[in-house]
Amino acid sequence: MDADSIAGGPNLMLDLHGWVSPLIERAPLPMVEVEGKLHSVCSMNAAFCRLLGKTSEQLIGKPFGQIVRNGQTCTDLLDRVYQTGEFETHVDSDHSAENPAFWLYAMWPTLGADKKPARVVIQLTKSVHFHRDVAAMNEALLISGLRQHELREEAEKSNTRSQGEIAYQKVTEVALRNLNELLRSATGVAEQANRAKDDFLAALSHELRTPLTPVLIAASALREDPRLPSDVRLQLAMIERNVALEARLIDDLLDLTKISNGKLRLRSEMCDAHSLIGLAIEIVRDDACDKEITIERLFTATHSGLIADPARFQQVVWNLLRNAVKFTPRGGKISVRTADENITPKETWLRIEVSDTGIGIDPSGLEQIFLPFDQGGLTGNHRFGGVGLGLAIARAVVQMHGGRITAESPGTNQGAKFIVSLPGALDPPPGVAETALPFSQSPVVSGESLQKLRLLVVEDHVTTLNALLRLLRRDGHQVVAAMSVAEALAAAAENTFDLVISDLGLPDGTGTELMEKLRASHGLRGVALSGYGMEEDLTRSAAAGFIAHLTKPVAIAELRRVVATVGSPTP
Repeated sequence: MDADSIAGGPNLMLDLHGWVSPLIERAPLPMVEVEGKLHSVCSMNAAFCRLLGKTSEQLIGKPFGQIVRNGQTCTDLLDRVYQTGEFETHVDSDHSAENPAFWLYAMWPTLGADKKPARVVIQLTKSVHFHRDVAAMNEALLISGLRQHELREEAEKSNTRSQGEIAYQKVTEVALRNLNELLRSATGVAEQANRAKDDFLAALSHELRTPLTPVLIAASALREDPRLPSDVRLQLAMIERNVALEARLIDDLLDLTKISNGKLRLRSEMCDAHSLIGLAIEIVRDDACDKEITIERLFTATHSGLIADPARFQQVVWNLLRNAVKFTPRGGKISVRTADENITPKETWLRIEVSDTGIGIDPSGLEQIFLPFDQGGLTGNHRFGGVGLGLAIARAVVQMHGGRITAESPGTNQGAKFIVSLPGALDPPPGVAETALPFSQSPVVSGESLQKLRLLVVEDHVTTLNALLRLLRRDGHQVVAAMSVAEALAAAAENTFDLVISDLGLPDGTGTELMEKLRASHGLRGVALSGYGMEEDLTRSAAAGFIAHLTKPVAIAELRRVVATVGSPTP
């Protein structure tokens, strides 16, 4: 047999298929490979058998659509993979079972000798918690990377074995060309899964934020009512704080996505670290008081000035304080210390220490706790709550500022200390102590002090719309409501308005399209209200003509502040 016939022989691609099975067997997540028009199972790993509760003998040769729930949908997707040769994902929620669950399918083809899809590899993940869904998606990306890495290693071994033989050299060249195609396909799978994950997170964030808005507005409005007893108003303040905390947890998920995609941006300015730390302490003070925890501040740093993003800096300190309060027993103590850290005679860093008398950390987990979704050995223990994102975000933000963050603990039940060191410490700047930040209380603007405006409010969520109408009309504004783009355009044609407050997702179009039309036809300005708060969402709002973008749930104080700032009447 000549070298050319070896190089072009059909067995070469069968060998490439043979590389897939070992990868499936070694994969940590449930994986299976199917072939043929019926998508019959031809190989699988132990994790897949455990997930379905069956042996390999019971599964081999069976059509995939018959061994999983909602099989027809899977069959249609597999048919599409064969037809297009492209990666497919599918999230299926099963709320009919006693224990509701989410099923995530990731499917990609392996190529045959004719460079067309010959088989399909499927990764199947089942989860009952949202954050586990996110973890599963991230793990899917990891599996794609592992697949690419192992294929490359196999190619290198093949090269070594083929040295010295011309025929084998040609075989290797062909194998490498096909392998590169597979690798390019696998990179495409990483990118597509990442986009799918981002879209899923953004959509889920919107769905979670929207119902929080009327709760927050109603609680805030009632808390301001002097006719209610003081103890009732205190309980309403507690509701406000917890809704805001829920929104912050949603933001953490989006921040993690921005960090993983390199899209988190810093807006640095001169700020005073002591003032920002003080604001963060005030945010957690009520929760600390509820547990009779004392917060001690020892600010000894003489260089508390920093060129930093004040909102992100405060986010770091807030996450550390929130953790300390969460893991410190009733009657405990939290200390916040600052000090100058002299690196060289001309270079000073700012050192911040947050220590507590809480449950402590096993020394073996001091580095692990900075990983996303990890809580230092407490994962699965729901006694303390949280999803394990705060420290991962804190480390990323500190590193983006050129600093470092570490943890120390003598051991379990002996407390913990977190140390943040940031470069470029300067003398404290004058006049920037009370910078308004997303994590601090916005300047209080009372409804009585606002200039009375003619407002067009566009919102298709009935409960949110009613809450907004009650609030704005109580503040003395003239308000016209609309629940669609068509209703809003008709209202603008019949009335004169000073400001538009509009949701972005409407039944017959988008708020950005509406704003573009209202600005062009009537010269109106607008404030966007949306459950979508990613960087690209804010960019689109600004491009459409919105002069502010408020992410749901919207606090009364923030809405009033924006109206007071941008809502002066038109001539």
